[in-house]
Parts: sequence; structure tokens; C-alpha cells
Amino acid sequence: MRWPDGTHVLTFDDVEGAILLEATLTSAAGRDTTGPVLLDTGAGYLALDLGLAAILGLADGAARAAAVDLAPRPLARLQLGALQLDQVSPVLTVDAGVIRRVTGQPVLGLLGQAVLSGRAIVVDYAARTLVLVPARPDSLVGQPGFRSALSPGSVAVPFRMVADGKALIRVGVVAGPGRPRTELSLIVDTGATKTVLFRSALDRHLPGWRSWPALRGLGAPTLTGDAAAELVRVPRLEVVAEGGVVGRSGVDAAVIGGDLPGRLESSVREPVDGLLGYSFLKHFRIALDYPSGLLWLDPETGDVPDRPTEYCHPGIQLESVAGSVRVMAVADGSPASQAGIRPGDELLSVDGFRVAASDVVEASRRLEGDPGTKVVLRLRRGSREWSKRVVRTPLL
Repeated sequence: MRWPDGTHVLTFDDVEGAILLEATLTSAAGRDTTGPVLLDTGAGYLALDLGLAAILGLADGAARAAAVDLAPRPLARLQLGALQLDQVSPVLTVDAGVIRRVTGQPVLGLLGQAVLSGRAIVVDYAARTLVLVPARPDSLVGQPGFRSALSPGSVAVPFRMVADGKALIRVGVVAGPGRPRTELSLIVDTGATKTVLFRSALDRHLPGWRSWPALRGLGAPTLTGDAAAELVRVPRLEVVAEGGVVGRSGVDAAVIGGDLPGRLESSVREPVDGLLGYSFLKHFRIALDYPSGLLWLDPETGDVPDRPTEYCHPGIQLESVAGSVRVMAVADGSPASQAGIRPGDELLSVDGFRVAASDVVEASRRLEGDPGTKVVLRLRRGSREWSKRVVRTPLL
């Protein structure tokens, strides 16, 4: 379609649900750094890796490496395609190594909502495009200049802006046929590769959740630290829209505890029950109209189907660490657990294919396959190397 003047159309890499955009960062001294940044609508501001912020002169090298902190100086320039933003402030510093562990990509930081202030954004996961539309009366979602970008079946979901620019919406969980909808408060978070539900919230509102199909014994790296996690199959999620609901059945979601729930509630100053992430959003072309406070979900375009063998594997969760691919967690009762594979083991090859830190996503995909098929893993623990043949089993 023909977008309004001033619109920027960017392509992105979809790495297991992480939206990575190519960005160029320029320091006040004119030093450029180019690399991927993660589009994270759950974050308020631009957040850069602490080491990079020090190199660019935004932060002092003595700052706390493990903390989320405020950089004392602005970023001179941020370039996203043809979009140029000068004197970007505020800038946070974070440990972006958490993102690199999961994606295996040299991620520079997070691109939060405030950087795109005054724009509506359209995310098309299927086409891997991000559209930034200027906030003028004739170009906002719902107006003729923009509404034509969405199909007639798209629905508008009101959201409230809370804390530093997080979009908070009401999402219903239906635990089974004929069961009432239990509404939760979730933050729309394109930085979350799964929809996330906080364990404390489920225990409080839906104590029967422990009977849902689950894959237990996993980990969830977050900016506030690693948390124990399990993946569950939510019977049905329904987003409360204007004039009705739009939902999906059998949505996979991560259930986590740790520090993140408490820190979010402290920041937002009201209960937050989780994050609406990629495992739900990928089935829609989405449009976040920040000026109007509307999230549009278009179910007729942009759908990314679930992978049929995503949860049929030996039960190993991988991460990229110090130039190698390592086992982050081993699922409870899985073939990998029964074979004695442990967290911290280094994965060297999968069926003869040698893996490296940049191949963490490909290595994870190679673990997947049809039920009952076998895969040969080459592993290292300390000075010991060995091979193990394990079976792929449906785990969720």
C-alpha cells in the first residue's frame, strides 16, 4: 500500500521471535557502531549494553555491570534505515549478554517505546517488516490514511500507558470448554519470545493451571537475572477488544517466578500478571498506535504458523556462552535427563554438524524432529568428550 509521507519501512530478522533491527549508533566524538538492536515494546527507553555505552562515551566504565542504570549522557545519533534520531535521551545501560545468550547474535541493546514516540508501529511477522508511521491526524490507525493497511477483520484493543511507556491490556484465560474467562493484566511485549505468565499470578487467579500440559525444568534469562521456568499449553487466550474478543487456543506460554514480577509491579505501581509476547502475537499483523492508545490485531494477515516439531526433541535448552553452545537446562524426565546430560555441558555437534556460539538457534532447530527419531550429540564436560544417541520425544 501507499503509506503516508514520513513513513519508514524497515526489515527485521526474526530470531525465535526476537525482532532484530539493524542500527547505527554514533557517539558525540563521531564514532559509529553498527549492529542489531531488539525491538522491545515492554521497555520504555533505548537501553544499550553497558560496555558499548562506555565505549560510546555515554557511561563511565566503573558503572555496575549487572544493574539497569541511567546513562549520564545522551546518544548523539541513532540511525534505523533512513530514520535518523539525534540526541537520544534518556538512555539506559543493561547487560545485553542476556539477549546474546539466547539469540547467539551480537545484540547492542533494546529499542523501547519512547524512542518511537509519536508514531504508530506496524509489525508484520510473516513479511518481517516494521512500519513506523508519523502521528498526524490523517495517518493514525483508525483514520482513512492508515486503516486501509489492515484487513476488515482487524480489531482494536484499548491499552493504558503505564510506568515508562508500557502498554497494559486485559487478556482473558479460558481454562476449558464452558469455563468462565479469567482476566489478567499483561504488558504487550515484542521483546518476549514467548507469552509469559507469572507463577504468583496464576496461583492467585487460576490455581488449576498446574493441570495444563507442561514442560518443566527450564530456565528463563531476564534482565533481572535467570529464573526457573516451565512451558505450559494455555487452553485459550482471549484479548478483550472493542466490541468483543479475539483469541487463540493452545497458546504456549512460559511460567516464571524470580525477581521480574516484583520489579515490574514496583515500576508500574499496580498488579501485572505477565507479558503478551511472540507466541500469541505472531498469529497477527499487529499495529500499536501509541498516540491513540490502541493495539490492532489483524488475524487475516501476518500469521506465522506454529512449528509442528518445536517441542519434539531430547529435552535440551541451549544458550550461547563465551564462544560456545552450552546446555542451559534439561527438561524434567526427558531423554536428555535420562541420558545424564547436565546444565553447563558444551554441545559440540548435532548429527555431525559442528555448532558454534552463532549457531545456537540452528543447533536448537537440529534437535527437533519427528517423534521416535534419534539424534547423535557430541558433548564436552571439562576434559571429557563423548557422544550420546538420544531419542526425540513430544514434550509438550
